[in-house]
Amino acid sequence: MVETAQPAIGRPQRSNSLEKGAAVLRALARTPSYHEAVQQLPSGAPVVAEPSDVRAASATPKRNGAWEYWVVKWEIPRKILHCSIGFFVLGLYVFHVDLAAIVRVLFYLLLIISSADLLRLNVPAFERIYESVLGALMRPGERERVNGVVWYLVGVIASLHFFPEDIASISIMILSWCDPCASTFGRLYGRKTPAMPAPLFARRKSLAGFLAAVVTGSLTTYLFWGTRVAALGERASGLSWTPDGVATFGTALAPGPLHSGWAGFAQGFVARDTSLLARAEALRAGVPTMPPVLLYLVCGLIAGITESLDLGGVDDNLSIPILSGLGIWATLWAWGLYA
Repeated sequence: MVETAQPAIGRPQRSNSLEKGAAVLRALARTPSYHEAVQQLPSGAPVVAEPSDVRAASATPKRNGAWEYWVVKWEIPRKILHCSIGFFVLGLYVFHVDLAAIVRVLFYLLLIISSADLLRLNVPAFERIYESVLGALMRPGERERVNGVVWYLVGVIASLHFFPEDIASISIMILSWCDPCASTFGRLYGRKTPAMPAPLFARRKSLAGFLAAVVTGSLTTYLFWGTRVAALGERASGLSWTPDGVATFGTALAPGPLHSGWAGFAQGFVARDTSLLARAEALRAGVPTMPPVLLYLVCGLIAGITESLDLGGVDDNLSIPILSGLGIWATLWAWGLYA
């Protein structure tokens, strides 16, 4: 006879260390909030809440109608924080703040926030204090997972390290501005537009959110490269693209294999080879820069695609700045190589 194990009496309701470890591993899954998921379901379809959503909902204190509407449904505090990072990055770039100092500060912040999140996931008393202060910035599903700010910082640090300053700045602004715009317009008009095709794109993504990200990405690229902003903050290595200059990536101006600009993991992609020989050869070749309107449209498409991709649970705060930076670099490199 097979005996059925009986649950232990008096066992604390708090998940044990193995469950906590699983919660940390599940942090790689970008689970939408309950409200975001419901809006993508067809009318009349049954809604089945995930266990983590049930636990998070039960742990969330009851609030008044205004809190539920502005904080839970529309995530206004979270979106304000998300968007403010883009303006902060823009200011740091324009005022020539040292890149190494920025990365160093971000790394220290990552250590502090990661440590706080580790305590939150394992110490109930600290969890209560943490969520009473910062709960308005968290989605219900994040209460049992690693905070999205951790992945945000990892993505930003990686982008700043591996890409030239101008491409890194645009990729971070795409993360900061396109993601909230796509979320807002997806919730407003997602039911009125088709869903993005699966499995390439996440099933909850709508055409409305995708188009909002495309438009925002194009406007962001124009704001940075199409005006004087990029030139105001130009570093010694130069710009990756100028409206009236010559192509860099894919030409003799860029070092590395196939003039890709790749200088190894220690430096990442370098915009140009500053040697006199490389400059002379590039000027002689005279590869024209990518037309501005085409660049703005392509960068907008890159923003929309990276925001909508289904990467098997990888947090979009990590994937968007890295993939958008790679997409912009690949576009400039292909143009310089084949134009």
